Amino acid sequence: MDVASLYRNAPGGLPFSLEILPPNRGLGLNNIHDFFNNLHEWLPAFVSVTYHQAHKIDIIDDNGQMEQIWNRKKPGTLGVCAMLKFQYGLNVIPHVICGGFSKFESEDFLVDLDYLGLKHILALRGDPNKTETQFNPHPQGYAYANELVEQIVDMNAGKYVEDVKEARPTDFQIGVAGYPEVHAEAMNLHDDVTNLKRKITSGASFVITQMFFDNTCFFQFDKMCREMDIHVPLIPGIKVITSKRQLEVLPEIFGTKLPKKLVDDVMACETDEEVCQVGIAHAVNQTKELLEYGVVGVHFFTMNNSQVFNQVLQQFQE
Repeated sequence: MDVASLYRNAPGGLPFSLEILPPNRGLGLNNIHDFFNNLHEWLPAFVSVTYHQAHKIDIIDDNGQMEQIWNRKKPGTLGVCAMLKFQYGLNVIPHVICGGFSKFESEDFLVDLDYLGLKHILALRGDPNKTETQFNPHPQGYAYANELVEQIVDMNAGKYVEDVKEARPTDFQIGVAGYPEVHAEAMNLHDDVTNLKRKITSGASFVITQMFFDNTCFFQFDKMCREMDIHVPLIPGIKVITSKRQLEVLPEIFGTKLPKKLVDDVMACETDEEVCQVGIAHAVNQTKELLEYGVVGVHFFTMNNSQVFNQVLQQFQE
């Protein structure tokens, strides 16, 4: 089933999907269980599950000496995907990233996803490692997401990294990321959409965008995509502002611009609870306008916060 059909068949009347993060190492799945148990009758078209690079951390060894080890703060993407699929019956789209992985490791992960019966993939380059200032690919990996897309397309044709005779083809549908406010490494929107088209030409069939807070940015992005012959579903990414600190952090990390009215309304708040109400109202208005514009659905970056996300959903019951 293609992604547009997942949205059309989503129960509850609101065509939405959401992103969750695996728990930090050692915390278990209680937070994720709470999140989905609290959704009640609201079921997403799909849930995307993030994947995270390992990075080097300093530790003290048994001899009191400082050494560096590789650590993945949020392991468990595969386990979370399996749990959501089999315990909750949800459509699940795992993130598959280039960063930190060889093409052989990527293939192993994709084989596991195929064995789980997962049919959709979000193929991403990924962010630079936390210990580096720029993205550096694995020596046997990929520098660009379109290369990962090509590997998945090859697997769909029964072609594996190692020459496997009589290999069974996979059947993945591939999504990629889009950037309505332009990726930090792109020169301009035209350059960025050209990069996106490269991923579509390689075999991607849907796009989930980075978060944005001004729908005008998405409308311009959508227009340029269509002009450049990109006709796959463009799914807008929505984030609820929940603290004043995010007014600084989100533009710094994601390069997003915040509308003046949203900033003024947030700054006028005295508590985080008031900020949440402002953020929820803005996200709801964004979503309604985007659905009226004609998008197939919207994708919420929830940060595993069911309390805030449920308040968003409740606005569509009224």
